[in-house]
Amino acid sequence: MALPKKGLRKINVDNVIYVWNTTGNDGWISLSIIPMMQQNRLITATFDYHSKVTDEWISPNGYKGEALKQQIMITGYIVRQVISHAIKIGWDPMGDVAVLNLGAMDNKIDIRVEPE
Repeated sequence: MALPKKGLRKINVDNVIYVWNTTGNDGWISLSIIPMMQQNRLITATFDYHSKVTDEWISPNGYKGEALKQQIMITGYIVRQVISHAIKIGWDPMGDVAVLNLGAMDNKIDIRVEPE
């Protein structure tokens, strides 16, 4: 379950080193986290982009368009909370659960999105 090495970031939570990365998908951001010493363990989580409309227009043929600004950035602050949440619900980086899919985390942790 090793993650691609390109773009990995490290974080230390409770004296365990993890690596993590994010990918943008249609409609959400995926976060993948693995402990360095147990690379067969994986935490996954997703986040909404929390896009904000910055501009709207109507083209000559009547097409309505919007310019969007993504308001969330996955940082070490967020990753640390996801790991802590996983541990709080019983996940152990050295335990038996190989993959823990937490699903949408937007309402479970502090993501620091600007109010609209």
